[in-house]
Amino acid sequence: MLTIISCPKKSECDQKAANLIRDSILKLLQKKGLVVLGLVGGRSVSGIYEELKHQSIPWRQVQMFVVDERMVPLNDPDSNFKLIYDQLLKELIETGVLPFENIHPFDVKKGINAYQKELEKFGGQYGLVVLSSGEDGHVGALYPNHHSITDKSPFFIAMADSPKLPKERMSASLSLLKKTEIAFVLFYGKEKEKAYGHFNNGKLDSANCPAKLVLEVKEGYAVTDLK
Repeated sequence: MLTIISCPKKSECDQKAANLIRDSILKLLQKKGLVVLGLVGGRSVSGIYEELKHQSIPWRQVQMFVVDERMVPLNDPDSNFKLIYDQLLKELIETGVLPFENIHPFDVKKGINAYQKELEKFGGQYGLVVLSSGEDGHVGALYPNHHSITDKSPFFIAMADSPKLPKERMSASLSLLKKTEIAFVLFYGKEKEKAYGHFNNGKLDSANCPAKLVLEVKEGYAVTDLK
């Protein structure tokens, strides 16, 4: 089931999305004692992360994983985890609401098999993911008309030929993301108009527009400031 959240201003979208993410986490916690939250880096999500810092969320019951990562050290400026840490996690840890051990960055030295084992400790799937569409409709490191989106791996994939630099990346696979209970995908800014058009084109599937994978989860949300 898809719900579209459309607002004239990005700031309004960020606030509505953060409220829904809070409510979704609380709903998932009613069914089980923890929630695995999958996050991405980038500019589009920064406003939502800022809003989430001020939400009443039982962070001690939330385990943080990345959806995708560049094959760089965790303190590298290109690291998605560094962006997530700086924009959200750092303040939650410093204020004592999120235990440091609830954070699970991808370690490039250990690789995707180790990250799979880490995820399996908490049930082997995300409960909720926050995704941001690229201009071409990619999410995570799943790209249209590329082997990343057709890879049948059940957990994570690695590549050295990403269409977007840097070329070396890892990502949750399509199969893993489709098992997510609740997924949000963001389409912010005029540069995402083409991607949003593809998302709404019933003739295209996730191979052509990976963002459409949110149509295949139990509960999907598209958040946009586009008309």
